[in-house]
Amino acid sequence: MEQHKKVLLLDMDDVTVEQTLTWVQRLYEKTGILYDREEWKEWDLANILSPEVTKMIFEEINREPKFFYNLPAKEGAIEGIEKLSRFYDVVFVSAGEYYSYEDKYHWIEKHLPFLPRPNLILTHRKDLVIGDVLVDDGPHNILTSPAKTKIIFDKPWNRALKGFPRVAHWFELVDRLLPST
Repeated sequence: MEQHKKVLLLDMDDVTVEQTLTWVQRLYEKTGILYDREEWKEWDLANILSPEVTKMIFEEINREPKFFYNLPAKEGAIEGIEKLSRFYDVVFVSAGEYYSYEDKYHWIEKHLPFLPRPNLILTHRKDLVIGDVLVDDGPHNILTSPAKTKIIFDKPWNRALKGFPRVAHWFELVDRLLPST
């Protein structure tokens, strides 16, 4: 009888791909202002950026053709996911709008061809998704997830959240999740 793998729930934006750094770059191109992501200490950008900049991110930049498809992978993410996929059933859980789904699906298909299929759940209710391990940068997702193990991918907006394992790089995540030999 085949042994079932544990389910690893991975966030995409700012865990697997560099979304906010890409926003910073696109904002600079559009406005000439270089924002410092390290100053973004709250999850809700509407609380820290002007309404005009927030609107530019969510109504212009995110809606650019192939925006989500063209996001660069975080350093070590692709190699890390390949290693982890030997021991886990990898499922991506991403909060996104309908227009991002196809791009995210095809990003997984292109960059992670070793996965048997691009398992992608697009939802704003990650608390409804059951898995063994969740890796996310959203404090609210960590707090509400039913996952047995929750790991925070370190970002300025989640540093106030304590009591959970925290990783800053994919190398740390892989070391934490790979079984000891």
